[in-house]
Amino acid sequence: MSSMKYDDLAEYLIHGREIEFAYQGRQYSITNHSGFWYLCDDTDHVLIKILCRVSENEILVSKVAAAMIDGLSIQQIFDRQIYDREKICVL
Repeated sequence: MSSMKYDDLAEYLIHGREIEFAYQGRQYSITNHSGFWYLCDDTDHVLIKILCRVSENEILVSKVAAAMIDGLSIQQIFDRQIYDREKICVL
């Protein structure tokens, strides 16, 4: 997939799409299950944060933007395009 800024990611999330991405050698995902959205560290199979209910897409976008990974927000990671471009998947 080509490079993606946070606004692009947000557009996918607004439409209910799940995202998998890699950053600093670790795999992460923004997925929904059982009525909620989750941010997970897939490398260690750890739930980082319950983000919101599945129906709250606007809240999802703001919470994902602010969620922190290693001192940077996900919005910063995507706007600076410092994620692994070879390991991003929109489901």
